[in-house]
Amino acid sequence: MTMHRQLLQTAAITLLSGLAATLPAKAAEEIYFDYGPFGRSLPVSSLETFAEAGVVDDELAPFFRPIPPDRQQRFQQILTTPIAELELDIPPVFTDPFVLSQWLYTPIGESTLMRAGELIQTSGRQNGQSALRAALLLAASDPQGLSLLNIIRAYPTEGMRLNLPNVLTLISAINTNREITETLIMETAERSADAAAEEPSRDYGSLPVLAESGPFAVEQRSLLLTDPDRDRTFPVDLFLPANLDAVPGALPVTILSHGYGDSRTNPEAVKVAQSMAASGYLAVLPEHVGSNKQYQTDLAKGLNQESFEAMEFINRPLDIRFLLDTLEQQNAAEFQGRLQLDQVGVLGHSFGGYTALMAAGARVDVEHLTAQCAVDQNVTPDQINIALALQCRALELETSPNALQQLTDGSLADDRIGFVFTLSPVSNLFGAAGMSNIQAPTVIMGGALDIASPVALEQVNAFEGLTTAEKYLYLAQNLSHTPELTRVALAVTNPNTEVVEGFQETQNRFTELVITLAIAHGNVYLQEDDSFLPYLTSAYVETVSVEPVKLHLVRSIPNR
Repeated sequence: MTMHRQLLQTAAITLLSGLAATLPAKAAEEIYFDYGPFGRSLPVSSLETFAEAGVVDDELAPFFRPIPPDRQQRFQQILTTPIAELELDIPPVFTDPFVLSQWLYTPIGESTLMRAGELIQTSGRQNGQSALRAALLLAASDPQGLSLLNIIRAYPTEGMRLNLPNVLTLISAINTNREITETLIMETAERSADAAAEEPSRDYGSLPVLAESGPFAVEQRSLLLTDPDRDRTFPVDLFLPANLDAVPGALPVTILSHGYGDSRTNPEAVKVAQSMAASGYLAVLPEHVGSNKQYQTDLAKGLNQESFEAMEFINRPLDIRFLLDTLEQQNAAEFQGRLQLDQVGVLGHSFGGYTALMAAGARVDVEHLTAQCAVDQNVTPDQINIALALQCRALELETSPNALQQLTDGSLADDRIGFVFTLSPVSNLFGAAGMSNIQAPTVIMGGALDIASPVALEQVNAFEGLTTAEKYLYLAQNLSHTPELTRVALAVTNPNTEVVEGFQETQNRFTELVITLAIAHGNVYLQEDDSFLPYLTSAYVETVSVEPVKLHLVRSIPNR
């Protein structure tokens, strides 16, 4: 539990650095801590003296009295170190003033600044949105780099006001959410262990690792699809057994949907596709062109005005539908009529998880999402969720009645979807009512240290909304949203240990386990092969998964 707390504290420092990184010229001279009649102030010069010489003057002393010396030294380092050098996996490109400016003017950037401005206000007690943006851009332009101290110096009003009631509400919500997550992970581990003890006795560790035991050589093909109804062209990579005659029976099909800002060429996704193809599947990776890595690269170049298109909430599931329609047309000529297209699996990570769930029948609960996205209210624990910044953009489609209807009436679902496997899915926008429409067998996987798509708010809530009898919730300890963020999390919680040094081996083993589970679930639900049911048990994951990324499985969550 201490490790999780340390990670969140580091995340909070990072957040504060980002929040305080958005202001224009006319250096702030005072930082005001507003708390009704009990407010006080701190000269910026005191912070500068501490940052440069480590001296705690009389003005700073009352603030530092309860802080241990080691924390004081860490804060001194954070004050002046460029954010990109703090080992927090922040891409250096985002400290480029132009790129940062492009992002800050996107809808997500604007909403982030608006929320931050309720915490960090101007000297006149106004929302600090514009001041924060200016400070961030000026600090990023400074030769010394985008550091917390430079952000404070660049704040464009004579004083920077921290609204302590709002800050304390935020801290309370963070702590509540942390406690909920810690309790959830502990209870899940206990229930998974109890379920494992009740399952049939066998040597689960001797079951073949399906990720590396596929018997077929693999062939890759590429397509460029054009949907004239949407004026949308996107590339697709297909991985399949090189010799279809060697595969008995029909060829099951799985579609892998990448996340926001990612690509179909992500090495992890390609590895999944290759392993599934070696096991007798056609694995297909479409490129979601309105929310992929290239789209963000174009934003950085000034070619786009937003980090992704709001219409992606509709276009992504329609990409799946158009892809399946295309495969049906090509089945006889290109695949010897061997493709099994009436029962298809969809796998997705993050925004790709949304895509998979939407294609399987989930519906957006607009009323629920509107309440989650409201800025003019106190922050609650269920709003401590970075993924909301992405999901709230779906509300932009309210201006288009036809688009909104598609999100809410189930018309984006495809009845050919027979199995769903999601990792860290972005799913809060569905609510319990929206998730209840999925009838296909569904797997949801989340990580305990995922600060981008928090497991308690996203994956667990989505799982609880499912009404299908065949549902699986996998929760992993010490796992974050991506391998890069997991590496950062482990470095924060286990500094200078063999855990960090052995990260790559840990990541490889975890990826192999996820692929094995995906193949096993596919074999059971797409091919109706019950011989793979032992893989779909708590006993299996409790036996084969290892620290520090230990995986647990439950089929229901009581007392919630």
